[in-house]
Amino acid sequence: MCVSESTVSFIESLGKYDHVAYPGISCFWCCTQQISGTLSLRVQQHKINIATRSKDNVFITVKMAVQFKVAENSTEFERYLGYTKQRDPVVKKDLKKKKKKMQNEPDELEISVAEEERPPPMIDVGPTHNRDSKILYNAFYRLKDPVEQIIAYLEEYFRFHGMSYTLDEIFAAKNDMTHELQQMLNNKMNPFGYIIVNILVLDIEPDPKVKQAMNDIIASEKEKRAQQARAEADKITTILNAEAESKTRELAGEGIANARKAIINGLQSSVETFQQALPGSQPSDILVTVLMTQYMDTIKEAASTGHNTFILPASPGNMSSIEDQMRTALLTTAKR
Repeated sequence: MCVSESTVSFIESLGKYDHVAYPGISCFWCCTQQISGTLSLRVQQHKINIATRSKDNVFITVKMAVQFKVAENSTEFERYLGYTKQRDPVVKKDLKKKKKKMQNEPDELEISVAEEERPPPMIDVGPTHNRDSKILYNAFYRLKDPVEQIIAYLEEYFRFHGMSYTLDEIFAAKNDMTHELQQMLNNKMNPFGYIIVNILVLDIEPDPKVKQAMNDIIASEKEKRAQQARAEADKITTILNAEAESKTRELAGEGIANARKAIINGLQSSVETFQQALPGSQPSDILVTVLMTQYMDTIKEAASTGHNTFILPASPGNMSSIEDQMRTALLTTAKR
């Protein structure tokens, strides 16, 4: 017979277990012996969906994947689980006491230490040649359906331990739960030759209505914050616009005041110049002449642009009313 790589075959003699055939060529007596079955030594993965209820009465579906394999030999327990590094403190104290009492018997001490470093003891079997064949014997003959048994442990754990956490706590505690579950499964399955390599939580899905409600709560909370931010921005914009408008009006008022002051100063200067040029002239006559000149200049400027329309007194006789207005403005400014 030829056994494939990463598999082992079990040879029975007249219906009774005889030995393990490892990868490669093996011989057996076809008249009394037969191949009872094969066992894969590769890491296997199985997915499972577990429905449970959280502490706050939310029904969820936990999507998980469990990775496990059959231990080919005892060293695989050390490689995957690190039994040599995980000793009980009580055991360490006992070993130290034995070491003090057995200083003259190092062989017995070495045997005690070696036994303590080994993985959990295998279930005792019949005619196995060594510890490795005992591991394979247990994995093949002692469990009828190991995958279903591992899945049953997973379901039992999450369906009852999930009720100890709220929905939010389950998301935060999933790593601790899987680590605890892996240790528990290894304690259950190691004596049968199985190693739980890893347990993965692929997804935690609440009921669709609960998920929609959670999304609505988060969306409303985000919208509330957005509205607060928009209102704060509008408030700042309104305040800045009011401040800008106030400053604009203040500056415009100062500009108008300065312009009027400049006009008055110009008229005053013109009157003084006329009196120096024409001795004996009256200020009122001079003011009428200046206003008439400005009146004509304004009409000329309005006509030259061609883009503005002005409604102005058409008769020069209206200059007396303009004179009265200018005089009143001069007197008011002088009083200020």
